[in-house]
Amino acid sequence: MTRIEEEKIAQYTQVHKVFRKMLEVAFDLVVMIFLFFILYLTLYSIYLNFKLTYNVVEPKFLVANVLVTIILIETYRILIIYLRQHRVSLSHILEVGIVALIQKIVVTSDFKELDSIKLFAIAVLIFVLGYLYIKVGEA
Repeated sequence: MTRIEEEKIAQYTQVHKVFRKMLEVAFDLVVMIFLFFILYLTLYSIYLNFKLTYNVVEPKFLVANVLVTIILIETYRILIIYLRQHRVSLSHILEVGIVALIQKIVVTSDFKELDSIKLFAIAVLIFVLGYLYIKVGEA
């Protein structure tokens, strides 16, 4: 290969490296905006937790709001890990999924209206998420 061909290859890959680096920086800025938004939502959720503690109408709303706060904190942690390592662990995403599913079940816990098929589907979903979490944690 001649020197001119090597320079063409080097210039071609440098353009891709620069473009990829610009996109990476842009995406990091988007992630930082999400971080500030999630931080605001977390602080507001903590405020609502204190407010609901003193004016408890129904305890399930307080428990649901505490679970939302946990989901927000876990999401914040996932985004921080992404900014540091530029990758996300599947176990962290499964944690958020399990807590979000439990939160949804607590909020809509009118089990009188749920038929047996829906209850079985919820149980299978929780089992699969738990199984995946245990298997991913071992690896």
